[in-house]
Amino acid sequence: MIDVLKIIKISFFNKCLILLWCFLVLCPNLNADTLSEVLRLTFSTNKQLLLSRTQLQSSKTAIDISKSALGLNFSASFNGSRGWNINESSKNDSYSSSLTGSYNISDGNSSKSKVLIDEALYKIAKLQLHELEQKVLLDTINSYLNVLRDQKFVELSNNNVAVLERQFLEIRDRFQLGEVTRTDVSQAESALAAAKANLTAKVGSLKISSELFLSLVGIKPYKLMNIKTNFILPSTVEIAKQNALKTHTKILAAKIEEQIARIRIDIAKSQKSPLISFKSIFSNGYNSSSGNSNSVTFRLEGSIPIFNSGRIDSEINQAKINYKAQKQSTILVKRLVEQEIALAWSNVLVSKASIEARKRQVEASSLAYDGVVVEEKLGTRTTLDVINAEQNLLDARTQLASAEREHTYARFSLLAATGELNLKNLNMSVPKIN
Repeated sequence: MIDVLKIIKISFFNKCLILLWCFLVLCPNLNADTLSEVLRLTFSTNKQLLLSRTQLQSSKTAIDISKSALGLNFSASFNGSRGWNINESSKNDSYSSSLTGSYNISDGNSSKSKVLIDEALYKIAKLQLHELEQKVLLDTINSYLNVLRDQKFVELSNNNVAVLERQFLEIRDRFQLGEVTRTDVSQAESALAAAKANLTAKVGSLKISSELFLSLVGIKPYKLMNIKTNFILPSTVEIAKQNALKTHTKILAAKIEEQIARIRIDIAKSQKSPLISFKSIFSNGYNSSSGNSNSVTFRLEGSIPIFNSGRIDSEINQAKINYKAQKQSTILVKRLVEQEIALAWSNVLVSKASIEARKRQVEASSLAYDGVVVEEKLGTRTTLDVINAEQNLLDARTQLASAEREHTYARFSLLAATGELNLKNLNMSVPKIN
């Protein structure tokens, strides 16, 4: 009975292993890295983004600091002392304490304007963070695509080496039979050596792109999945430009800079306004000779500038000039954004057309290679013709892989140029950031 139970247990264990093996075989991409996983990881752990988010919190705290100047301020002080009169052999104790409150009644709205500036700077910091997020995401996508491209190059080079090795062995056998010359063998051997050297170079490029991926993402690339660009781009370049003028982070930041420059004019003008503040002081004291003393003081203080050698007027003029310059800067930013969109749009169209041309090139090169191989066996073509045809086919496939990579990157670049490259628009869930 015990032996039967052992056999059943062993049989059940073996079945579990078989099921697990079948699951892994049927799901080879189970542990593969997808673009969504890589981008979400980068979004959460990138050092630049972490630093920028910390600086954003600091910018938000600056608003509270500025607002504190609009409220009441209280301070307390205390001191005590004991003195000895050596000649009279007497001592004198004294202490005093005071509570002071102050409030700015009027400062030409300078404090309120500074609060508005800090609030505007916080908005700019948020926009700059979004801009940095776009840059980091685009750099990550570029690195991801580079690894995929270099992996494809290594695969093509490996196949090319395998084909040329087969040809070399075949030609060497035919040479021993007297069907070809020593020159044919040397040409095949030379082509094989060149293919192996090319493979070594491609492997080196893959290692470099993998290291760059590691430094940017923080993990080594592992079975990267091909990218499917399922996001929707604007139907025309004009629509892309119109959308960017409304929502692009650079343009929005430039407009806020205009507002800040306008507020600085008001701050400069506020220097001509009177400064009025109210203070109240409650004090309590004790002295050995005079006893207790209490007092309350209310004080209204004010000042107004009379003459300052034109300094305030010069600062007002300077603020107005800076405001005009910032308006011109906003116009320039808009033009640069439109130019970037137009360039990205052209890259999408060119890369798409390039893919179609490269596909036809691969088809033609494949047919030509098959034909040259048959003709070489019939004696109408030489070994060099076969080698050249194989090289042409490899070049065509390599250029197709490059074109596909460039088109994919061009689509993401266009999305970034319009200011809409983010996880939400890529149909990816946004990770929670602490």
